[in-house]
Amino acid sequence: MATTVTFHTGQVCSNASRWLIHENIYDQLVGECVDRLKQIETGYQLDPASQMGPVVSEKQLNRVLGYLEKGQQQGAKLVLGGGKAVVPGRDGHYVKPALLAGTLDNVAAREEIFGPVAYLAPFTSESQAIDMANATDYGLMNSVWTQDLGRARRVAESMHAGNSNINGHFIGGMGLPSSGINKSGMGGGVNSVDTLCDYWRTLAIGRSL
Repeated sequence: MATTVTFHTGQVCSNASRWLIHENIYDQLVGECVDRLKQIETGYQLDPASQMGPVVSEKQLNRVLGYLEKGQQQGAKLVLGGGKAVVPGRDGHYVKPALLAGTLDNVAAREEIFGPVAYLAPFTSESQAIDMANATDYGLMNSVWTQDLGRARRVAESMHAGNSNINGHFIGGMGLPSSGINKSGMGGGVNSVDTLCDYWRTLAIGRSL
């Protein structure tokens, strides 16, 4: 999950930007993610040694930093990151990977930041997690992580989203529908092979041998 924060510097519409973590493993998982993100090498995007490049513009950099500031003003805790990253010898709009933690009524949890930021919140039960996950204006992609595959299927089917993944993120291919609901798009699997059926003319040809 930590890699979804830094993938394309978080500038992915289907990024895993909100993490709901069971309270029994919350501290352990957050600690492991912090350790992982501290090792990320931020640098020039064409440098093979770099693991995360800059955001696309100064405007986007200020947007990301602004959300981090507003999130903290509304009570979120900055667990990691939270500032510009300096890359020696390079100009660019670099920002450190960041983790915020708090309640989901925070602006940093409700709105799309589009940067290397994840918002963390604990839950106590499956039903609470489903309610928390669906309490958003967006519905593009989610992922469910658990060893209980029955629970994984049940929760995935309960998500108000166009795409649900189990024990992985960004799972899919050109043959799978890709869509969103609410503010995440028109919905209905419009980006899929099935969409082409509306433009096809079906013709059956019979040949006698």
